[in-house]
Amino acid sequence: MDSRIAFERPHQRRPQVTPVVFVGGTGRSGTHIVARLLGRHGKLSLIPVECRFHVEERGFPGLLAGRTSKRAFLRRLRGFWWKGFQTNRMRGLYRFVPRERFEAAVSSFDQAFDSEPEPACRQLFFDLLFPEADLEGASGIIEQSCDTVSQAPTLVRLFPEASFIHVVRDGRDASASRVSQTKGLIYPRTRAQGLEWWERRMREMDAGARAVSDERLLEVSLDELLTEGGRDDLERIMGMAGISAGRQVRKFFRNRMSSNAANAERWISGLSARRRERVDALYAAVLERLEADGVRTAPLLRATYRRRREAGG
Repeated sequence: MDSRIAFERPHQRRPQVTPVVFVGGTGRSGTHIVARLLGRHGKLSLIPVECRFHVEERGFPGLLAGRTSKRAFLRRLRGFWWKGFQTNRMRGLYRFVPRERFEAAVSSFDQAFDSEPEPACRQLFFDLLFPEADLEGASGIIEQSCDTVSQAPTLVRLFPEASFIHVVRDGRDASASRVSQTKGLIYPRTRAQGLEWWERRMREMDAGARAVSDERLLEVSLDELLTEGGRDDLERIMGMAGISAGRQVRKFFRNRMSSNAANAERWISGLSARRRERVDALYAAVLERLEADGVRTAPLLRATYRRRREAGG
């Protein structure tokens, strides 16, 4: 395949559909359900796994900054990112990228990187991920690695045509979900540590998001999206991707997305009244710090906190 032609192809696609939509957040914030919502539209192809090679420190960010060698990058690409064990199952590119295509893309990258590092990274991304969109007749892709927002300074250089959707969720729920996921084996092990983890991640996301222009960035609250007034947020999400909410999107939104399905206010489960007050006080203090420091998504989080307090939650 002519690398130059392949490199230009995404720009030749229909301009109203965003060629690359990155959906990111802290983790346990609703990024995957929002990505699946977008993927119900026939013009966008959902990449079924978190690809990670473009956002992890040993991926594009470290590689282009000189902190990671090409050799180390390729070793991890052919290893964990291709097929790695995580959270009780095997994950990685092997689930949807044929091995022959993978090796061809990696070989082309290996040959091109030393002379043109950024074009080589961009080409590798498209060589690995876009063929599925072509097969589905889609005009763009949705990539759902959580760190796409925090690593936006790298991604906007490589993909200036991309849009970013930053999904946030009540920090009490997101952190409780993370603590449950770790099962007390690794940090964060406690609810207090969970809120520490969440605050740090929110600050990383905020720092990364500042590299994205307002026209290419949407910050949306999962909690508010799932309220009765969430249809406005639905339209904004679709608009950021350059599409409208068609029948399949609205059906998925109506039938699969609700506060119950999202396990809203899960943080309360298993806590005594005293511990609930403690966690709530810790979270209120986190919100105040985020607001004081001008974190852009703090007003969204405050709106959810206020609404739930008024409802007695």
